[in-house]
Amino acid sequence: MAWVIVKDGAVVREFNRPTAFTYEGFQYPRNWIQNATDAEKSAIGLVEVTISGNPKDSEYYDNILSANKVESDGSVTRTWSSTAKTLSDLQTIKILSAKENAKSQLDPTDWYVVRKSEVGTAFSDEISAYRTAVRTCYGNLKTAINAASDVDELAAVYEFSSGASQDAKTVNPSSAVNTTSNAITSNGHGFVDDELVYYDAGRIGDDKANTAIGGLSNGKSYYVFGKTTNTFKLSESHSSCGDAAAISLSSGATGTNHTFVSQGIPGKGQVWPNPEMSKYDGA
Repeated sequence: MAWVIVKDGAVVREFNRPTAFTYEGFQYPRNWIQNATDAEKSAIGLVEVTISGNPKDSEYYDNILSANKVESDGSVTRTWSSTAKTLSDLQTIKILSAKENAKSQLDPTDWYVVRKSEVGTAFSDEISAYRTAVRTCYGNLKTAINAASDVDELAAVYEFSSGASQDAKTVNPSSAVNTTSNAITSNGHGFVDDELVYYDAGRIGDDKANTAIGGLSNGKSYYVFGKTTNTFKLSESHSSCGDAAAISLSSGATGTNHTFVSQGIPGKGQVWPNPEMSKYDGA
């Protein structure tokens, strides 16, 4: 909150925080502005500044707050203006960052590749799958960055968008889980492919969790995969990694109140393979 003193139609003093000040021979304590009446403020020409607009994301925009402007009615205003940064410069920066991220994820397993090259020792399929997924994610992210036609589209690559449905979807595993097709039935669920959903197996009483659906872990998030209007499957991987596949589900779950809650739809800049996933065991 900012205040100014206006005299003869011009701003002569500005206050951006509580402070003691002297004006026209009178001393005012630090808390005077906070405690003064409207009449007391008006008597010395003290006016609260009205700021219109909001700055945009400084990663993508240059933001400028205008100087104080005394309006015809005596009010004082300032206005935010935002100018988009050069798209091609931002794309270059983002691609470099993505390349460095991919490199950092590949570094821990590089020695397997070097060892195979130098002495012929093979490494596991899981490590190979992980490295392929990292490169695929990078390639798809680079494509998305280059495809952006303006800075807002570029920013969206790194954002989570809200899912169509924010309500928890509650299912009874005994009737909703198809262990043949690996699909979960929830009529009109509203999820879309690649949407991130949080799984909660529910509880028995206050302190004991139900047994999770076979193939899933209670309290873990998964990507929606192969959805239809009334069913959805789950994957450990986002499609951008190139290896999304339905998790094999099995029976054995207990309880009737298992829930899935949307955590949003991640942009490609938010997606990288997790080496701790079972499919990459050993990476």
